[in-house]
Amino acid sequence: MKKTIINLTAFILIFAPLFVFASLVTCGNTADDPCGFADLIILVKDLLAYVLVIAAPLASIMFAYAGFIYMTSQGNTSKRAQANQIFTNVGIGLFFIAGAWLIVKAVIVGLGADSTSYLDL
Repeated sequence: MKKTIINLTAFILIFAPLFVFASLVTCGNTADDPCGFADLIILVKDLLAYVLVIAAPLASIMFAYAGFIYMTSQGNTSKRAQANQIFTNVGIGLFFIAGAWLIVKAVIVGLGADSTSYLDL
């Protein structure tokens, strides 16, 4: 059962952008519409928005699951250690996702893009 849930989650995360963002690349469809730097920034913004929209609910679910394990451990130290490990892993994952967003935003602003128009998620 656990393997099925993991496979289904991975499938949804991989193929959801096809349905959410019907076309990630919004330029280059015609000869009059060449791709430029602004289109690259829009693509990065869309990908970051997708990652952040997916990460926040998954982190909430994992925090709730770890809290449930912690509350039902009833003195079982292995269950408490498992819950603490889940809390730690989810926290580190959120830290890296937020850090990646911050680094990408800093690089894009450093390259001269207007951060208010491109990277507001």
